[in-house]
Amino acid sequence: MSYVLATEGLDYTYPNGTQALKGVSLKIPKGSKAAILGPNGAGKSTLFLHFNGILKPQRGKVIYEGKELRYDRTSLLNLRQKVGIVFQDPDTQLFSASVIQEVSFGPFNLGLPEAEVKRRVEKALALTGIEDLADKPTHFLSYGQKKRVCLAAVLAMEPEVLILDEPTAYLDPQLVRQLIDFLEELHRQGRTVILSTHDVDLAYTWADQVFILKAGKLVTSGRPEEVFADRKLVEEVGLALPWIWEVYQRLKELGWPVEAPPPRSKEELLRELPCPIYQKIGR
Repeated sequence: MSYVLATEGLDYTYPNGTQALKGVSLKIPKGSKAAILGPNGAGKSTLFLHFNGILKPQRGKVIYEGKELRYDRTSLLNLRQKVGIVFQDPDTQLFSASVIQEVSFGPFNLGLPEAEVKRRVEKALALTGIEDLADKPTHFLSYGQKKRVCLAAVLAMEPEVLILDEPTAYLDPQLVRQLIDFLEELHRQGRTVILSTHDVDLAYTWADQVFILKAGKLVTSGRPEEVFADRKLVEEVGLALPWIWEVYQRLKELGWPVEAPPPRSKEELLRELPCPIYQKIGR
């Protein structure tokens, strides 16, 4: 298996003495959909800042495409063209006066020809559904619109890896569904997509790799059905089981003929229910 990003023994302590990462070693398969789970303060955002080269390890190393990261200006510029990150709070990422300026800033700074910048910007605006916002001042946008602008700005760089820090935070259910559909489309195009989330249901149904952090340490990792099979561990790190898993376990306790592991989506669960039940609630 080919790994696009990996860490080995990663340690990082902030100037105030908070040790955010403690010996974290993990590997993210190329072309995967990876979810990083953990309570607040687990180290998820700090890990992401290392993936993008914004933070430099105090001990250990970060590896991209089989090579250890270098932190000179040229190497970091190269990395950030390939590994794009969208922060949780869009106001920390937006700095241009208008949407079009924000989205075009990165490509222009790559020294690309004007025609190529225009192509990338138009494509990014279309992908995120914000063509009508191109000339809007960024400070007049709603929270959800700002998130889309940040995503478009990263997509305009055409990264191979897209990292999103709590992308569904404060979004209404419809916007969450639209975002997940969009991430699926990016994944089908061959990109590796990595997100952090508190939403265990999202992680279970969407991701094909799950990593759980707690207090700066990697607690466990694997396929969702493997990770959530350890109910005791999941609860010890302060997470709940996905609702599908809870329903499935209850059905087993009631003697229903169900098989392990649980299905990965509501639709799969409904299909596995006996026909009379499915006819009542599945359609």
